Amino acid sequence: MKRTEIVLVLTVFLSICFTTFASASYAQQRTLLDGVYTDAQVTAGEDVYESSCNACHDLKFYRDMWKVWVDKPLMNFWYTIVAEMPSDNPGSLMDTEYTNILANILSEMGFPSGDTELDPNKGMDQITIVMP
Repeated sequence: MKRTEIVLVLTVFLSICFTTFASASYAQQRTLLDGVYTDAQVTAGEDVYESSCNACHDLKFYRDMWKVWVDKPLMNFWYTIVAEMPSDNPGSLMDTEYTNILANILSEMGFPSGDTELDPNKGMDQITIVMP
């Protein structure tokens, strides 16, 4: 291969890598301040939270430990809830119930709601946890 061909191939390769990286970085820019759940999810999550979570975790619990989760994807927090809660029967709720519980927690912590439902299968891994 000639030197100019190598430079051209390298330039194209780096352009593709930069574009892919820039797109991925942009996707990571969503935070909890961007209204990532709906009011309907909060309403649906209130009763489930009351019956499955509140006995062990008042909402002060989340405020006290939230800084540990800052700068991590929201999906990590969701997976932890699914894997560990309720403590007497982890993973026993439906995914939508866990998601609605999470929406309720976020609402109670003061994060704004939005028009798009929070969904672990649609971009929750691209939402960054921040302080309220």
